[in-house]
Amino acid sequence: FNQTIRQSTNQTIGFTMFCFSYGSNMASRYLRKYCPSAAPVMRADLPNYRVEFRRFSTDMQGGISSIMEAPGEMVRGVIYEIPEQEVKALDILEDIPQGLYRRDTFLVLGEDDRWHHADLYRVVNPSGPYDPASKYIDMMIEGAREHDLDPAYIDHLESLRDNLA
Repeated sequence: FNQTIRQSTNQTIGFTMFCFSYGSNMASRYLRKYCPSAAPVMRADLPNYRVEFRRFSTDMQGGISSIMEAPGEMVRGVIYEIPEQEVKALDILEDIPQGLYRRDTFLVLGEDDRWHHADLYRVVNPSGPYDPASKYIDMMIEGAREHDLDPAYIDHLESLRDNLA
């Protein structure tokens, strides 16, 4: 069951984008460096996928996240609303111009029990998997705590961090 709606082409003047953040961008402190007007809307889940660290970051010296299909699993995250004038900065942060990530629109299940169209970023050519970069997983944990994600999910992220060499 593939939930990809389409490769995102949001280019309309004056739009706001719903962005499903599941990695470092869950932490508003980090996201707002690039998108100062980003506003959290609600927690949300992406069924039948899981987070894997499928791109190696030389800057962070470890893996950074993407999503991979995984029937029966769940990606936890946050929907942010991002104004059109800040989407380009996020695309640059996510290495879209270099072709490393792409922005796709998915259906995610919000905490309001409704399905929402939201864009997310994922690796174009996954490699690895790699151990997560320490700084990166710390940002994920910060964001998961900030938005009160499922405690079992936070425990999972903390165990990934604790198992780093």
